Amino acid sequence: MSSVDEGSAKSLRKWLAVIGASLGAFIAILDIQVTNASLREISGSLGLDMGETGWISTAYLIAETVMIPLTGYLSEVFGVRRFIMWNCFLFMIASVLCGFSWNLSSLIAFRALQGLVGGALVPMAFQILLVFIPRHMRHVGMVIFGLTATLAPTIGPSLGGWITDEFGWRYIFFFNIVPGALMIFLIGKGLRANRVNWKLLREFDVLGVLSLTLGLGTLTYILEEGARRNWFEDRTIQICTLAFMLCFSAFLISLLLKEKPLLNLNVLKERNFLLTSLITMISGAALYGGIFSISMYLGQIQNYSATQIGKTVMWLGIPQLVIMPLTPWLMRRVNFKILATIGIAFFALSNFLNAFMDVNYSGDQLCFSLFIRAVGQPLFLIPISTVGMLLVSDRDAGNASSIFNMMRNLGGSLGVSLAGTFLVSKQKIHQSAIFEAMDSGSSLIQEGLYKMEVGFRAMGMDLLSAKEAALRALSAVTLRDSFIQSFNDVFFVLGCALVISIALILALKPVEITEVFLE
Repeated sequence: MSSVDEGSAKSLRKWLAVIGASLGAFIAILDIQVTNASLREISGSLGLDMGETGWISTAYLIAETVMIPLTGYLSEVFGVRRFIMWNCFLFMIASVLCGFSWNLSSLIAFRALQGLVGGALVPMAFQILLVFIPRHMRHVGMVIFGLTATLAPTIGPSLGGWITDEFGWRYIFFFNIVPGALMIFLIGKGLRANRVNWKLLREFDVLGVLSLTLGLGTLTYILEEGARRNWFEDRTIQICTLAFMLCFSAFLISLLLKEKPLLNLNVLKERNFLLTSLITMISGAALYGGIFSISMYLGQIQNYSATQIGKTVMWLGIPQLVIMPLTPWLMRRVNFKILATIGIAFFALSNFLNAFMDVNYSGDQLCFSLFIRAVGQPLFLIPISTVGMLLVSDRDAGNASSIFNMMRNLGGSLGVSLAGTFLVSKQKIHQSAIFEAMDSGSSLIQEGLYKMEVGFRAMGMDLLSAKEAALRALSAVTLRDSFIQSFNDVFFVLGCALVISIALILALKPVEITEVFLE
């Protein structure tokens, strides 16, 4: 074989690896939100309330976050090809187990397993993109990764909604078998096998892994269950808070004192990488928390079917398909700070537009805010990713990838947890305020109750049954309106967080980003 043919074959293998790894990242990120449009169906099947549904996403996110910093180390032990293929295979197995879940506990356990093995697929894809794609074409890699990071969580509810209505919610997990098998084939053709390095297992950071796992788990439990358990009045919340503080301290000690810790924080000394990682965490909270809230609102308040929710959320995906490929062209001509600030501002605006909803605010109204958000996301995601990784060497690519993706997932899990907490805690506050307002205008309320009572009696009810039915109807209205106001609070807080992140963009040090786009 000539040197030209060998070069072409090598180049083909690299692109097969890039495509396969990107597909793995896509399905791993997609599965974070693929259940959102189906939350009502899953809740009905497993007997869950609104506050418990957040665990379906956060169990996956937390497990994924734990695996991300382990990815670089484990890929060195087992070899990139073997490690990524086994994780993909186990991801398929975990997905099937999720489809056979019989209650909340089993679904959380299988989702955690799915997130644990799927957590390796995202940073491995990021690392392969950085290493296999030449530096002067790194923007192409950022576009590919940007498409997976933004389109996957927006397509997830659309795909999940359609599958749920056509086949049932369990099939949203069985669907992973097809792309998983394709990924294994592409990675097998694109990467060469490496020997297992068993000696590296002696360097395994047991303290770092255990403290990170328990710390994230207890923090999530506090955020998810705190509102329902009256926060620190509950003994379990008190114990979890103490455990979190101890685990967090142990994790910091491990990072600072261990010769080869779970994460090497030296890369955070580079200001741009540190700031872009924080921006990624905030945007991750807004991305995942926002889609979770929109799906819950449409399903629980507007009584949308899974397919209807998917069609609405699809407005997030279509504009990005057009804008994402144009972003590198814009980055050649517009300062990255200006571009990222415009993108974040659009993202924040989309949340503020949803902060004043009422009972008449449904999918048609949400489409506009989702379109605004879809325009903004690519404008900041790719510049931020590119600037953050621009000065990272190939030697530090794996560690930087772990930290960058861990921050996004950590933000996402916090976003979903806090959204669920707001929905529970704020609902009680708003419902109390509604009752107080009703007391101040009791004559109007009594008149309304009387009209409802007359209506029920006209339907054939006796006097007592009509009074009870009128009271139940009034209670249902107050419950609905209080939840709507709680959703408004969630979107307002997410919008404010994104506005704060603009300050982080402005604090980035100037770089000559055009060098990335050399022809």
